[in-house]
Amino acid sequence: MPIMIYKLLVEAVKAYGRPVTTAELIDYVRKRIPMCADHVPDHLPVLFKRGLVERKLDMEKKAYVWEPKRPYRSEVELAREYPELFLESMYYHAVSKEVAGQPISLDLVIELLYEISGGREERPKVTFVRKVLRRFKEKEPELYERLVREVLKGEGKSADPELLRTIKQVIRELAEEEASGAR
Repeated sequence: MPIMIYKLLVEAVKAYGRPVTTAELIDYVRKRIPMCADHVPDHLPVLFKRGLVERKLDMEKKAYVWEPKRPYRSEVELAREYPELFLESMYYHAVSKEVAGQPISLDLVIELLYEISGGREERPKVTFVRKVLRRFKEKEPELYERLVREVLKGEGKSADPELLRTIKQVIRELAEEEASGAR
């Protein structure tokens, strides 16, 4: 999930208006996509070693603060430039491949993962995520095709909020069915 953590770090720095501590980033991620919060401490050093983020010791806070190096890069740029990080970002990779066959906006991925996980901190298996998305494709082929067209047209994002609301509802229901073993 290093690319997802990078994107969420960019968002958190913009929201706070300054570099953030690891704890602040964990809190931010927990609010946005709870299932990824526990990955923050593991992936910040990976991003640091790649030269994608800066780390400074803040003596006042008695903690490291983190900030992406400027200029900030999009997740799609990172996925293309660092294919190994894209593969390591298992959920981002899985959803992108299932929806569009290429890296897409993490905003959409996060929204879909939130619905699939039920907003819980417990992470579903990647195979479960793929299964839900494949069931979506099978059960709602027209809706799935509209999503793919929107995503490919909008450079990885869905521009139609009503379409996204409908898709999220269907995905949520399919995930609940799959989790309960109903078919």
